[in-house]
Amino acid sequence: MRGALFFEDGTRFEGNLIGDVSQAAAGEVVFNTAMTGYQEILTDPSYFGQIVVLTYPLIGNYGTFAEAAESLFLWPNAVIVKEDAQIASHFGGAETFDSYLKRYHKCGLRGVDTRALTRHIRNRGTEHAVLGRVDMPESAKMQYLSQIDLSQSVFQVTTPQAYTLGEEGPHVVVIDYGAKNSIMAQLLERHFRVTVLPATTTVRELTDYRPDGVVLSNGPGNPSDFGMLLDPVRCAIDRYPTLGICLGHQLIGLAENASTYPLKFGHHGANHPLLDHVSGKVLITSQNHGYSVDPAPLLDRYRIRLTNLHDQTVEGLQHKEKPVMTVQHHPEAGPGPWDSHYLFDEFVEMIMRRKEVADA
Repeated sequence: MRGALFFEDGTRFEGNLIGDVSQAAAGEVVFNTAMTGYQEILTDPSYFGQIVVLTYPLIGNYGTFAEAAESLFLWPNAVIVKEDAQIASHFGGAETFDSYLKRYHKCGLRGVDTRALTRHIRNRGTEHAVLGRVDMPESAKMQYLSQIDLSQSVFQVTTPQAYTLGEEGPHVVVIDYGAKNSIMAQLLERHFRVTVLPATTTVRELTDYRPDGVVLSNGPGNPSDFGMLLDPVRCAIDRYPTLGICLGHQLIGLAENASTYPLKFGHHGANHPLLDHVSGKVLITSQNHGYSVDPAPLLDRYRIRLTNLHDQTVEGLQHKEKPVMTVQHHPEAGPGPWDSHYLFDEFVEMIMRRKEVADA
């Protein structure tokens, strides 16, 4: 069945519908340049409400399987590919990409010139679009576009209730704004006991858990929409060793009176170079964000730890006195390179130093 991606300016890209062809979808259109990890991308809650263009030309060749998922659901509204493999080649008896989309009632489009589509997004910036049948009525397109709203996205992807992983070790609380499984996996590998709390957690609820450290997770949407979440963030950075990841980084910036601004077409992929100003290393990193923090109001308290080498945007901050560190990218990867795993080790060191002082 023929379908198309219809941009608000009238531009369209045609292809064949895949997945649940009874569905149509609307959202922000973003492109991801990762060469592997399509399942991890689609199960990343930070993609909630978006239409994801996968630039690698062949998707689905190794199928999909439960162990690769970063959450329990597919969060983008739709996905666009050049070609999807009809046979999944994997020793695990993996499911095909098309049937995977069907199972979660998600639609997609294949046979698209994804290189031309990516150039369109790069030239014009992030735009809204509708994906549906090629003969979709104009009135239906307008209705879908009018329903795009990411202002409550964090509350639609967060865990509904607290849960704990692991039994022993220092206690780390993860506030879940759309956390990926790989974040918790990295903490468990370092022998933490991890409690995951909903995004709606209050200051009182956070302090009742008496954490040794706090992780503020990744998540979707415009960070400036979530001012109601900042009191627990301020509590965390005042009282506990804290690591902010992606949206967590942005919320720390907002809590410290900085501002955020939208990037032209965001950073989405697994090959973005960063400079670590402390170690002097260049890191190849996994990224998924559409906003950046303006660090100017923070530089009396924070130093810029990481910088994006493509556009010089701030990718990480470190407090000059408190045990607080932020990263704009995804140090847990999933998908992507492991260059940044050492930042979790630094978080461990911050917690252990604080515990040694407290126990002295």
